[in-house]
Amino acid sequence: MAYEQNVLSDVGGEGSSLDLLIDQFGGMVEKQFKKASIMRQYANVRPVRNTDTIVNNRVGRTTLQALHPGLRPASTNTPFGKVSLTVDTVVLARDARSMLNEFQTHFNVRQELAEDQGKEVGAFFDQAFIIQTIKGAGMAAPVIGDGTAPASTQTIGAGKSVTLVAAGDESDPDKLYNAIVGIITAMEEEEIPVEDLVVFVRPTTFQVLLNNDKLMSRDFAAGNGDYAKGIIYEIGGARIVKTARIPTAAITAHPLSNASNSNAYNVSATEAKSVAVIMHPKSLLAGETIPITSDVWFSREEKTWFIDTFIAFGVTVNRPDTCGRVIKTTA
Repeated sequence: MAYEQNVLSDVGGEGSSLDLLIDQFGGMVEKQFKKASIMRQYANVRPVRNTDTIVNNRVGRTTLQALHPGLRPASTNTPFGKVSLTVDTVVLARDARSMLNEFQTHFNVRQELAEDQGKEVGAFFDQAFIIQTIKGAGMAAPVIGDGTAPASTQTIGAGKSVTLVAAGDESDPDKLYNAIVGIITAMEEEEIPVEDLVVFVRPTTFQVLLNNDKLMSRDFAAGNGDYAKGIIYEIGGARIVKTARIPTAAITAHPLSNASNSNAYNVSATEAKSVAVIMHPKSLLAGETIPITSDVWFSREEKTWFIDTFIAFGVTVNRPDTCGRVIKTTA
C-alpha cells in the first residue's frame, strides 16, 4: 500500500528539512525585521462584544439667534446622524510543524514562528488604519440628518487631499513641506486641534523632509530635530512619525474586504501614491472583537503542531475632515 508524503511534516515547510536538522546551531535565528504595532497609541479601538456592529453618533451645529423683546424665539432642529462599523472577518496566520520538531530542531520553532506571526499581524493592523485614513482624505463631507437641514448646521467637512503638481515634487523638501503644512493649516481653519494630529510618512519621505531648513534650522525650529540622528519631532505643529506601512502599490484583494463592506480596504492606484497621511484620533471608528492572539496546539489526529496567530477587527472613516493625504504625481 502506497502512502503519500505528509507535507505538514517538513520542518522547513518546503522541500528537504535536512538544513535545519544537521547544521550546527550558531546561536542566532534570522527572521524578518518588523517593528511592533504602533497604531493603538494614535487611535481608539473599541471592544466589540455581544454584537458585530458598533455605532458613532453625529450631531449637527447648533443655531444661534437673537432674542427680541415681545417675540417668541423660534425653535430650530439640530440634525443627528451616525456612522457604523461591522467586524465580520477573522484574519489568521497558521503554520504547521511535525511532532519531530520537538526532538530534531536546534531552536524553538514554535516560539519563533509565533513571534514572527505576531509581527506580521501587527503590521497588517497598522496598515488597515492608514488605508482608511487615506480613503477618508478623499471623501466628500457626510450629510448629517435627513438631507433637509441647512448647510449651516453641518459639522463634518470633506477630507483633505493635495496632489503635487509635477513628477518628482515628492523629492523636493520645500514642495513636500508646503503640501503637508497646507493640509494642517486647512484643518486649523476648521478649528481642528493641530496638537492632536499625526503625520505618517514613509522613511524615504522622512529623509526628504530632513533637508528642509524650516524644520531643521535652529533659526526656524529650535530643538525640532537632529539631522545626524535622523530625527524630526513636528511639522506644522503636528507630530511626525515615519513608517513603512503606507501602501505603495494597489491592493485588490485585501483580507478584510468583502461584498458587505464594498471592498472597503482595497487600495486604488491613486491612493497608493500617498506620500504623507495625516490622522486625528477622531478620524476613524475602530473596533475589535478578538485582540491579537497566539495559539500553539498539538493535533493528535495529524501528529502535528499548529501555530496560529489571529485577530478580528475593523476600521472605517469616522470624520473625513480630520483625514489628510498628499498624493504624488507620476510621469
